[in-house]
Amino acid sequence: TITQTPDGWVVRGQAIERAASMTYWEHYDSVRRFQRILETLGVEQALRQAGVQNGDTVIIGEFELEWQD
Repeated sequence: TITQTPDGWVVRGQAIERAASMTYWEHYDSVRRFQRILETLGVEQALRQAGVQNGDTVIIGEFELEWQD
């Protein structure tokens, strides 16, 4: 599920939260892999349809990301 809050866009789902927790955010290839997972699971498209904009905060589990096109 995707919900807009004052803190940002909150994405919830077992698969995407697990993928976020297993991502090594300091490694470029790991981040690229996570981006592919966002696409595969349809999260990227759902966020776009919900109205996410460049610079918005996206919260997945314990992680906060800055949305960039």
